[in-house]
Amino acid sequence: MKYVEIYKLQNDGSQTVFATCKLADDAVVIEGDQKFADFATNEGIRNYAGEGAKMLFPKDGILFLEQLRYNFKSGYLNASEVKEMTE
Repeated sequence: MKYVEIYKLQNDGSQTVFATCKLADDAVVIEGDQKFADFATNEGIRNYAGEGAKMLFPKDGILFLEQLRYNFKSGYLNASEVKEMTE
């Protein structure tokens, strides 16, 4: 299963995972922080891979997952690259 972890900067300088986005069938399921899940589901994220200002949503599946790291790359929030879960 493919997934992306979203890290949040803590006051002590460490980063903790506060949301995990997993590809389930053809859509992304977001676990963890509910505000983040609501934002991603309702507002979407920008698609930096294509032309134009298309927004992506969890229903867009792997493309949404791949674009998370380009949307969340600040000192406060960071997204990992797409990882493969080994079972």
